[in-house]
Amino acid sequence: MVTFDSLVTKSIPTGFSRHFRGWQPGLLLLLIAGGAILLVTPRAVEPVDYPEPHIDMAALERGMAEDDALAREASRVELDVDVRALGRELRDYNLAAVKAEEDEALARDEFARARARVSAAALKVGLFGEQLRELRAYQLARFLEELRAWQATGDASDELRAMSGDFIDTLNRNRWCWPGSRELVPGERELRVLFKKRWNSLVGAQGDVLALTLDEERVRLGFLLLHPFIHNEPAARGITERSALERLTAASRMQMIEKLAVLDPAYPAELARSVVFYRTGQFQPATQALRKHLEAHPNGPYALRARNYLKAALDQTVTPLL
Repeated sequence: MVTFDSLVTKSIPTGFSRHFRGWQPGLLLLLIAGGAILLVTPRAVEPVDYPEPHIDMAALERGMAEDDALAREASRVELDVDVRALGRELRDYNLAAVKAEEDEALARDEFARARARVSAAALKVGLFGEQLRELRAYQLARFLEELRAWQATGDASDELRAMSGDFIDTLNRNRWCWPGSRELVPGERELRVLFKKRWNSLVGAQGDVLALTLDEERVRLGFLLLHPFIHNEPAARGITERSALERLTAASRMQMIEKLAVLDPAYPAELARSVVFYRTGQFQPATQALRKHLEAHPNGPYALRARNYLKAALDQTVTPLL
């Protein structure tokens, strides 16, 4: 049988062939050593990928299943009269929010009154923690159902507006829809936590009963880091250049990084900051952030990425010789 070994040694004089016996292990060691050198040697890689927070997906899935069970319970058992009143006030508030978006001057007073009624109703049901969770879960389920219908037909129903206010406008304003389609950037996990966070904010929810879990907060902040709110929508209109949009959303991204750092001390915040700096053309602050990360975590899981990013940032700060 002709093997690679025989092809190499066939043309070697017999007297020298013994020196080449057993060459394969040596070659393998050389290849391994060379590969190891390549792995630890930094190469310039532009900092464009934000580190994502660690999420316990199993715990997150259990929370989603619990919300679904609470929604079914709310459909089966009549909630307290004050809890149901809160649900109605939330619907009115959301519809007023849509009207305010379309004609702010006309709906300003109605909008303010609706929010005041929501706050008053929430105070009445402060002792109904579990029923509040059921109400939120029920409205979350209705929101997801109506959103899927909108994706299928393109028609935003009154029920969708009553559950989420101007959410469709929010999708378009923040570019959370893929261009020219109704395919959403946020998945169901992100949609759920965004809805729950907004719902909590509207009712002024405090304490542990309605609070998002650690993993839900990680999902929310991680999504908003990658796809931040565009607060200055008029300035964003017509922007197609990535660098211009990066500058517009840099402050929002930094805010999410700071929140992640507080929520999870293990999150590589300096590495994330370096990406914001680099993507907005601030190469010197990017190098400083990367050096801070490497000083704190010289052999951490992001060490090689940080070294690669650092080399790219340093390349941008070097003044070329004329």
